[in-house]
Amino acid sequence: MSERQRLRAESTVTEQIQLLNQAMEIGAPYLEHKQLTQATVVLERAGERRALSADHTVIGLFGATGSGKSSLFNALTGQEIARTGVVRPTTKSAVAAIWETENSAELLDWLNVNERHIVTEPLAGVANSRKAAHTSGLLLLDLPDMDSTAVEHHEIAAKLAGQVDFLIWVLDPQKYADASIHHGYLAALAGQSSNLMVVLNQIDMIAQQDRTAVISSLEALLETEGLGQVPVVPASARTGEGIEEVRAEILTVMRRHQLAVQRVRNDIDQLATTWAETLPATEAKPPSRAEQQKLEQQIGQAHGTERIAEAVATSYRLRAARSTGWPLTTWLTRLRNDPLKRMNLGRNEKPADLSLTSRPELSVAETAQVEQAVNRYVSTAVKDLPEPWEQSLHDQLRNAPQTMEGPIDQAIASTKLGVEKRSWWWPAVKFLQWLSLLTALVGGLWLGGLALAGFLQFSLPEPPRIEGIAYPTLFLVIGVLIGVVLGIGGSIFNRLIARIKRRKALGSLNKSVAYVVRQEVVDPSRGHLDRYNQYAGLIRQAAKRVQ
Repeated sequence: MSERQRLRAESTVTEQIQLLNQAMEIGAPYLEHKQLTQATVVLERAGERRALSADHTVIGLFGATGSGKSSLFNALTGQEIARTGVVRPTTKSAVAAIWETENSAELLDWLNVNERHIVTEPLAGVANSRKAAHTSGLLLLDLPDMDSTAVEHHEIAAKLAGQVDFLIWVLDPQKYADASIHHGYLAALAGQSSNLMVVLNQIDMIAQQDRTAVISSLEALLETEGLGQVPVVPASARTGEGIEEVRAEILTVMRRHQLAVQRVRNDIDQLATTWAETLPATEAKPPSRAEQQKLEQQIGQAHGTERIAEAVATSYRLRAARSTGWPLTTWLTRLRNDPLKRMNLGRNEKPADLSLTSRPELSVAETAQVEQAVNRYVSTAVKDLPEPWEQSLHDQLRNAPQTMEGPIDQAIASTKLGVEKRSWWWPAVKFLQWLSLLTALVGGLWLGGLALAGFLQFSLPEPPRIEGIAYPTLFLVIGVLIGVVLGIGGSIFNRLIARIKRRKALGSLNKSVAYVVRQEVVDPSRGHLDRYNQYAGLIRQAAKRVQ
């Protein structure tokens, strides 16, 4: 890896770590505990490894009980460092062979490897000084058995499997095809194929004519697990066969330098890919404007906006009749109850934010209508979300129908319905009504006086006439006619205005209810979708940088 490639790889890894950390911060409440824990471990491990020595390459020997890891470790180092024997397990803790001590202590502390052996000679079998230089930063680890019956041994090996920069998996002829090893361990390393090699140890135990078939069988198994590109080296720590090839592979990977960066990137790539695979293919979109309007309309209907609007029209007609009707009959309108007053609406006595209505509580059917409308809207909003995100919004808005009742009542109470003030033309009509009544009364009294005088045989002068009609008669007829015309005309005009008031009141009420619905349902839904899209966008950006 050239210096330019190394810097580009480090930059990409840095970006991916930042993106995934941001995604995890947003998505933590919606991730399963196991998934969150794994992601936290990978991201923390990546940050910690990048902060430690980049001049050292940590190579670990992993394998099952009896695979001969410790013997291979000794053969590679040229020293009897690791304990070997027939009693299993022989390796109880990780053992390190160190070729370059400078800056290695902090890295080994992070790996929690306490048994350390300094090797002063080059990697055994590497005599060429140029080749030996490539192994100066090598830290070779012999690890406990992955399948050890001692739980603490298994945990040490499993932890270090996620920390070392390069893995050498050691298999033996008896267990090379063991399903528990392949499915339990090797299959999980598919994302680390570029930082992995397999050694088929104890090859001397297989007859020469059977070796090709066994190696082919092992390679086929690795192929099915996504590890087809992993080198397979047959070797024997006892006879020395294949040890040179193992050393040559170690030299090859050491020449690549920055294996730590590659290992970290593999881990981050695998995490980004795994997360991206859990996401739906499309971006989550909020319900359409039509869906939102349908929600607002259904909730408004359930809360009686149309009934209130009809009450506005009725109330206006009553108030108009009292103010513009014939003075002698307007008292009859007071016998009818004003529907707005019964609901404590249409008043102008209290501050709007302190008003409450006296509307009846929602019926069972109306409550069900609100709940169904909210559930339908939320289901539409979350149709493109993963299940945890979907369930979260349902849980968040489960009580929205109940929590909206108070704010909607206050919103309705504070809505201007257009009947709070008298219409400007009412006093003029009232004046004309009283004037017509007074005119008719004058004419009636005048005629009555003339009739009474005639009955009592008083001689009075004839009343003035116009076009042959006596003034008293004219006053009476004109007064009554004007009253009738004003009454009928006013009633027709009042009904027309009442319809306009109804339409405007319904619009205002629906806007007031819609404002609450947006606050309690629509905005939380959009906010939830925005958080998800931000979360998914960060993951997709990280996944695009996968090598």
